[in-house]
Amino acid sequence: MPLRYTHRILEHLAHSGYRPGSSAQVARDMRVEPDEREAFEEAIRRLAGESKVVIDEAGVLRLPRFGEEVIGRFRLNARGFGFVQPETPYVEGDLFVPRGNVRDAISGDLVRAQVIRQSWRAKPRAGRSECIGRIVEVIDRGQDNFVGVLMQRGGNWFVAPDGRSLHDPVLIRDPHAKNAREGDKVVIELLHYPEEDYHAEGVITKVLGVAGEPDVETQAVITAHGLRTEFPDAAVDRARAAAGEFEQESRGPWPDREDLTETFIFTIDPPDAKDFDDAISIAYDESGGEWTLGIHIADVSHFVTPGSPLDEEGRERGNSVYLPRLVIPMLPEVLSNGVCSLQEDVPRFAKSAFINFDEKGRVLTQRFASTVIESSKRLTYLEAQALIDGDMNEARKHAATEPHYSEQLIETLRLSDRLARILRKRRHRDGMIVLNLPDVELVFDDDGHVVDAVPEDDAFTHTIIEMFMVEANEAVARCFEDLGVPIIRRIHPDPVHGDLAELQMYALAAHLSVPDQPTRFDLQRLLEATRDTPAGRALHFAVLRTLTKATYSPAMIGHFALASDHYAHFTSPIRRYPDLILHRALQAYLDATDNGRNIPGGRKRRELGKRVLDDNRTPDEAELVVLGKHCTDTENEAEEAERELRDFLVMQFLQEHHLGDEFPGVITGVTSGGVFVSIERFLVEGLVRGQDMPQSKGRPDRWDVNEASGRLTAQRSGASLGIGDIVTVKILQVDLASRHLDLTITQFPQRPPAPVDARATKRPGGKREKGKRKGYKQGRRGKRAR
Repeated sequence: MPLRYTHRILEHLAHSGYRPGSSAQVARDMRVEPDEREAFEEAIRRLAGESKVVIDEAGVLRLPRFGEEVIGRFRLNARGFGFVQPETPYVEGDLFVPRGNVRDAISGDLVRAQVIRQSWRAKPRAGRSECIGRIVEVIDRGQDNFVGVLMQRGGNWFVAPDGRSLHDPVLIRDPHAKNAREGDKVVIELLHYPEEDYHAEGVITKVLGVAGEPDVETQAVITAHGLRTEFPDAAVDRARAAAGEFEQESRGPWPDREDLTETFIFTIDPPDAKDFDDAISIAYDESGGEWTLGIHIADVSHFVTPGSPLDEEGRERGNSVYLPRLVIPMLPEVLSNGVCSLQEDVPRFAKSAFINFDEKGRVLTQRFASTVIESSKRLTYLEAQALIDGDMNEARKHAATEPHYSEQLIETLRLSDRLARILRKRRHRDGMIVLNLPDVELVFDDDGHVVDAVPEDDAFTHTIIEMFMVEANEAVARCFEDLGVPIIRRIHPDPVHGDLAELQMYALAAHLSVPDQPTRFDLQRLLEATRDTPAGRALHFAVLRTLTKATYSPAMIGHFALASDHYAHFTSPIRRYPDLILHRALQAYLDATDNGRNIPGGRKRRELGKRVLDDNRTPDEAELVVLGKHCTDTENEAEEAERELRDFLVMQFLQEHHLGDEFPGVITGVTSGGVFVSIERFLVEGLVRGQDMPQSKGRPDRWDVNEASGRLTAQRSGASLGIGDIVTVKILQVDLASRHLDLTITQFPQRPPAPVDARATKRPGGKREKGKRKGYKQGRRGKRAR
């Protein structure tokens, strides 16, 4: 399928480290398997036909050069210049737009730019393109509403905008139209956009409240990111009607569902969870050494019909949003926290996957069914872990419901622990990538202000649920691959070849060495060699940055980091729209097979696939491409909103209580302008600028990046700083509006350890192997990471 490779090829050719070569060389660099070469070559031919790739007479592949105009998203720098990121990549990369050619564009705008080719006399300094741009049209504004703080300067009123889309204050001519006062956080709409030496001008549309108050800042982030908080009346009415209808349906009988109400089923969730969308059952046959795992997922598709107002609203939102102290659900709470939620001791409709494993965790069989379940016990992660460990008193401390624990529950939890460890070991043998990225939980006072941060718990029960959910997601994706039915997949391509070379610099900065073209197993060994070391956290972040970002698409790319050739999101339809779409396709499959009881073989499997594809509940591939991009965008927006609000609340706490204080931190990035340091206690990142670097004998020192080592080195003193170094930093300044933290280093790192060769580390459990096309990244952000 060409769709599998088109994006990856463009990304590979656009990388700064790409060395032009033939399609055969590119295939080798991208590690295309022999049986996939035809799909790869077809993708090359398609891209060439669309003029997105140029093939010269020698067969060398390159990106096209700029034409007369470029269309793309604009990114404005605070100093007045900017860059246009083209919709499709060009060999020159992004188009530089100098100050004076920006017109009234701001960051996020879709623009049309004229390409100006400079003569040799006027060429920019080395490293810059021979082309510059002039924006001639703003096609679409990336943002309509902005938030900021109202302030007075002389006789004029301005709003200092939050974020980095607007860099200068916005003039407000009638600040009191909405009874706004100085210091209020307000929403504005721009009447005139900033242009050269002229301020932007706007009008206040809403007053949120006093700036700095947690609830006000939460609303500011919601507004800035365009998050939907209110449901249309039609969607709410339909949700209430569906919930009312379920009252009768839940009494039975259930001729079209498998009755599992007598099966022992349990849930494990955070203590404050309300939307329980997954449950587990498990059995082990000692005589045959065979495991049977049941993963039961809330049957949201039963309540949300395609094309209904409820469905349209869920599609528009794309996902639930998890902000500090606030959840914005994808579906009305009467469903998400009510009849869809797999609560304890009540019948609930589910889609169930049953997977049989052998003693080594290899899949033997799988089947699916629409079911009715009744959860026997709701557990929290720490409660379940304590029960596995045999500590009843500790379990009761973390219970969210009545702490009654049967022998059957404890035995079932211990079976789950055993199977999860077997599955994890199997994935590790396949080259899974386990990133050890610490997380912290913020502690709030009653008013919503941050008062502390504590490490997130490391209970293995998180991994139990993670392993089981991954198996269910894979099983459903395998089912539809076998049928030949396109679905919306969670794809995670292999790392771009050039980015792997960049990782070598990161590794060298931490005194490690890796091969020129590291495989998945090389990455695995690198991570294992640095686990629980001072350099570990920074190296694990460096590997994460090297990996491509997972997205939604029907392309059959698989999931590099999850050790999966076929992967789709199935386990969270309450909070992710792609999962809901997959549930509908699964229901079409179940309807065609008598709820999974009559599965044809041979050629009839493909006939079954055609029947599923013809079902109007199953979108075609073109629809899935559009839907995948939309859901990827809504997910990214939600993550950015969460990160922005979290950073604000933490930085506000640091500004009010810790300005001038010192904290240990780890260097996470090195640039010619300084180093980025993450403060370990709060996991918030700040910048140590060049002028704030430690001086040498009372005099400023010059710091330069050593290209060979990747370290920042002082020319006078010889001191050096690199990724992974543990330093002590002092907080100099906090800019809440831009979410920026200025630091200075007060204590240098200790002497670095001797180099470690990651290639010398043996593969766990046996000999070193050549890389397979599998891998796994274990998330530690609870249910949202699955």
